[in-house]
Amino acid sequence: MAAKTVVFAEDLSDEDLETVLRIAKEAFMQSPAGGAVFAALASAIRRSADKELGGGWSVCVGRKFGAFVTQRIKAYGYFSVVPGVSVLMWK
Repeated sequence: MAAKTVVFAEDLSDEDLETVLRIAKEAFMQSPAGGAVFAALASAIRRSADKELGGGWSVCVGRKFGAFVTQRIKAYGYFSVVPGVSVLMWK
């Protein structure tokens, strides 16, 4: 995947940021076929994050969405690993 990763905002440790970016890239590389692609991607990212970083993650994936969330300290990331598609993760 040659797409440039863009981090718009984050409150994560360096290790956790690398982990969530890797998880998201892997999910997009295994992109599901069918109708609810963004929902399937969000679910896959959430399952992997819960397994690797502990449970309680929420994930939104899409082209256009707005969000106002309250998160734990060091548990928030808003980024893009594919041009035009954003990922919002928080705990």
